[in-house]
Amino acid sequence: MTNEIKIEFGAGKKLSAVSDDYCIDVDMPVSEGGEGSAPEPTHLFLTSLGTCAAHYARMFCETKSLPIEGLGLKIRYKFNEETKLINKVTYELSIPDGFPEKYKAALLRALDLCPIKKLLMSPPAFQLEIV
Repeated sequence: MTNEIKIEFGAGKKLSAVSDDYCIDVDMPVSEGGEGSAPEPTHLFLTSLGTCAAHYARMFCETKSLPIEGLGLKIRYKFNEETKLINKVTYELSIPDGFPEKYKAALLRALDLCPIKKLLMSPPAFQLEIV
């Protein structure tokens, strides 16, 4: 796998992110001139955070032979009204009835292992080039 994602410009506000193994379509909401036919970039970012954290929660449960049925994760976010940027993300983890008390704190710590979240905590350098 290469360390590259190619962005292809489609009709209207549509974009496609293409890599060796997948293609993810993006569109803007109707209110922003798109068709709303696919997630917009901010939702993909939040989806990455949520699915990454959920992956680590699943791995934790699997290593402890804990059931994942009834496990759920919801991401809530708030925007700064002035900057229109996300200024708070809350992870809400629901657990099944009978989930062992001794594992609850460790399960929450497992969510923090997500490398997407770690990337935000220690951001990379960004470089813009015309080629």
